[in-house]
Amino acid sequence: MEDQSKNNSINKDTSGDKTKIVKTQKRENTVDKIIDSNYEGSAQLNNETNTKMSQNQNTYSLDNKIDNTSCNQRKPSTSQSLVGETIKSRYEIESLIGHGGLCDVYLAKDKILESSGTDKPYVALKILQEEFSSQPETARMLIREAQQTQKLSHPNIIRVYDFGVDGDVYFLVMEYVDGETLETLIQRSRPDGLKFKAALSILNETLNALAYAHSLGVVHADLKPANIILTSEGKVKLLDFGVSKTQQLKHDQYAAKRKTQESDTLGFTPNYASLDILSGNDPQFSDDIFALCCITYELLSCKHPYARTPVDEALKKNVRVTKPAHFPLTKWSLVSKVLNKGLAPTDLSAELLKQHINKTRWPVYTSVAASLVVATLLGLVYQDQQDQLTQLEAALNQQTNHISSAQALLDTAPENTKSLIDSQHDLHPVIKAGFLRLYKPYLLGAYESKIDDVLNSDVSTYPNYDQIEEILQQAKVYYPDSHKIEVLALDIQSSKHSTLLSIARQINSQLEKSSYTQIEGSKSIYDLKQELRQIHQEYPFVPSSLASEVFGQHLNEALQLRDAAALVTLIKVGNTFFADSDEHRQNIAISNAMKDAVLEMKLFETAKDSQNPLPFPADAARLLYQEEFEGLYYRLKQARTTVNLDKLVKDIDLFSENFPTGFQDINDLRFQTADKYLQFSDILLNKRKSTSARRAMKKANELLRRIETDSVQS
Repeated sequence: MEDQSKNNSINKDTSGDKTKIVKTQKRENTVDKIIDSNYEGSAQLNNETNTKMSQNQNTYSLDNKIDNTSCNQRKPSTSQSLVGETIKSRYEIESLIGHGGLCDVYLAKDKILESSGTDKPYVALKILQEEFSSQPETARMLIREAQQTQKLSHPNIIRVYDFGVDGDVYFLVMEYVDGETLETLIQRSRPDGLKFKAALSILNETLNALAYAHSLGVVHADLKPANIILTSEGKVKLLDFGVSKTQQLKHDQYAAKRKTQESDTLGFTPNYASLDILSGNDPQFSDDIFALCCITYELLSCKHPYARTPVDEALKKNVRVTKPAHFPLTKWSLVSKVLNKGLAPTDLSAELLKQHINKTRWPVYTSVAASLVVATLLGLVYQDQQDQLTQLEAALNQQTNHISSAQALLDTAPENTKSLIDSQHDLHPVIKAGFLRLYKPYLLGAYESKIDDVLNSDVSTYPNYDQIEEILQQAKVYYPDSHKIEVLALDIQSSKHSTLLSIARQINSQLEKSSYTQIEGSKSIYDLKQELRQIHQEYPFVPSSLASEVFGQHLNEALQLRDAAALVTLIKVGNTFFADSDEHRQNIAISNAMKDAVLEMKLFETAKDSQNPLPFPADAARLLYQEEFEGLYYRLKQARTTVNLDKLVKDIDLFSENFPTGFQDINDLRFQTADKYLQFSDILLNKRKSTSARRAMKKANELLRRIETDSVQS
């Protein structure tokens, strides 16, 4: 009958509803707390009816009326059997330090750390309870917590070092912290709560941890006092990311696509959940901010803002949250809005909240302001007198300059006319026009002489047309209507255009013949392109359709063959002549990355058997085998039977020979395959096919052991 009840408890939804599994199996004897990592033992379970809600169903998973006393008196089913045991021949269990609805937490000694001579060889082992070890869904929950927390490396977040399976024991290896939860601290601070200054250091470190997790797209989704530990050194540690939700912030267009199995149902604590979560919406960053505002209120008052009821019920009763005595008035308004609305604004980040609660307002000193006003008035009076003196001196100097200028104009020589006009900006227009008409032959002759010097220069193969055009523009400033300048400009423009077309035809001719390297005795396509730039910096060279077709054929062939030498040549051609081509842009970008990857792999293979082997180029391998990885993930997604998975496992093993043992991407692929076996096991149990279900479970365990073994060997 026990086996039958377990089979019946497995939800038929193949997407995997973890909350429902826990709810059915533990209804008789415990409050449903999903994988509660508690280093203070049962203290973390006291004073809080941490009922969870299913986001899909928006209903409590257990009756809130369950007495907490029964929860505190519950004994973990595996506590007597595991104390004194050694997990994976490494972790020696010394004592039970906490337990929750699904897992027990043990203090264990790491033999490897102990042998290294460290004075702190202890870790915390989070172990799935015996009655759940045969259930695929609960095993997947524990593994998902490890995956989520291993992404996070922050001094204010509990570290998860490892996870694995030893026989039927699923476990996580976590950082051991000596301290107490905020729940315990709040109890000790009754009835008045902490002073704001004391609470501020706790809040700052908690916000630092949240800001870091949010920057990686991770929402905690179950923030509460029991999930925040204050260590004996006064440091804050966040734990229990088992129900956290990951939001994708970035997408790498060159990375192999990964398919993750995310549960549609996440556990949370209603008393710290926002209106959005209680309404069944996916957790967002703002939901963590709302929960922290609740915790802030509780730290400063030792009271829950809604008297330990969910916010939606409190708002229906028109409950208004009032300012605690220890909460500064200047910082209360923002937190008050969050608590009285039942949700935080989406633009209120952890960083912004931290800035708000740490902001200091400085007084304005009126005496300083008065002194500044007096000094300003005195300065204005003095400045006014100085301005009058300056104006008188300027008028006198202006008259003197007029007399000197008139005398200089009378003595100007033809060769100095241009410099005179340029320097005398205040020269009367009539006088200026007279000088230009009088000395026009001389000035135009000077510009023609400059153009002849440029045309006859042997510095480069072609004349510097840009310099000639600049000289003509200078001449037009003085003689804009000169017919002679206009004719000369047209001749120069025609010569420049003919030269550019000739060079462009030469480039296209070589591109169409795929002559990408220099032939002795002739100019390369790059030399010709440089000449184009010398003549016209912004000349819009356009390859011919035949040149584009030939280049595309060569590039596709080099990509298929992973020919590094050819890619080097073609990438240079592509970046120089086809960078603006929509037809080739994607392949050129892939080639740029592929070239480096191919070269790295060849260097690795060459040095592998030498005295100085190189480390395996993981990023290069991911790029080179991107299509193969995508194909395997696609087969995994399409697999409908364990037979499909068996064939896939064989192909993965064959494919893994291209990589070193323990390569993370292969481990990830095997992990996803193991997860799919667990899903099939769940489905088969529902169909009463226990033999097939056990076989699928066995296959999953074999893959997990393979991952762990390969990771150790690497």
